[in-house]
Amino acid sequence: MEEGKLGLLTRRLKSESNWRDKYPAWQVYADECEHLLEFLLAKGKLDHYWPRLCSKKQQRDETLNEIRVAYYLDSVGYTVVAWEPVDVPGANVEFSVASDTGGPVLVEVKSPGWEAELSDEERRGGRAKQEKYMGIEARAAGPIQVIRRTVEKARPKFSGKAPALVVISDDCFVSLGSWGWGPMQMALTQSSLGWGDGLFRDPKYSNIGAVCLFWITRVTNREGLRWGSLCMPNPNARPTAALPAELVRLLQTPALEPIPSANA
Repeated sequence: MEEGKLGLLTRRLKSESNWRDKYPAWQVYADECEHLLEFLLAKGKLDHYWPRLCSKKQQRDETLNEIRVAYYLDSVGYTVVAWEPVDVPGANVEFSVASDTGGPVLVEVKSPGWEAELSDEERRGGRAKQEKYMGIEARAAGPIQVIRRTVEKARPKFSGKAPALVVISDDCFVSLGSWGWGPMQMALTQSSLGWGDGLFRDPKYSNIGAVCLFWITRVTNREGLRWGSLCMPNPNARPTAALPAELVRLLQTPALEPIPSANA
């Protein structure tokens, strides 16, 4: 990519960062990056996120996922009202957004990566230090396990006294959202011989109002990045932890509005 195609903030980020991969390799990613950085600047949080964005590649990508979710929710009317609020002492969540049906909605964004899908043998062999995709690899996918492990890690951060949303924006070999509703249902709400009870059947998860998958569904030069989202509310959530129905509806839209490309 030519330097002239990078926005001012993106150019500065690339020059000050510790990562040296090709990001943003395509113009659409450069456009998105500039939009996200401008969003942080407008919210007065650019300096707060800057060290993480400049850190290692994995931390940069996790941070970008958090910002994407905040940007989207803010853009559809769920304004970010607090950053890193604390619901349970000693543990903060990413941010909270305003709600017209009650108190702010607490949002925790988790970004499980492809490294978590490696076998013990692959880790011992140093596969995690290599590129994500290495030619043609055949491997078993485990979306149900990834969703369950991620929600289990997020659960202790919520008290159940406020609406709570866990967003999973992953970097797995195959995006969790690409599997559709099936793995979410098996991981959260259904009961089967092979997988046992979904997490939402366990009362200790009643402090979580919903789980959402959020991912990039399409990348084109003309339309830019298009996001997708699936949201599964917890039917057994405490009334105080449940999400507003309108927010759940917005997050059940498979193709969300894109960030436009500068080439459009």
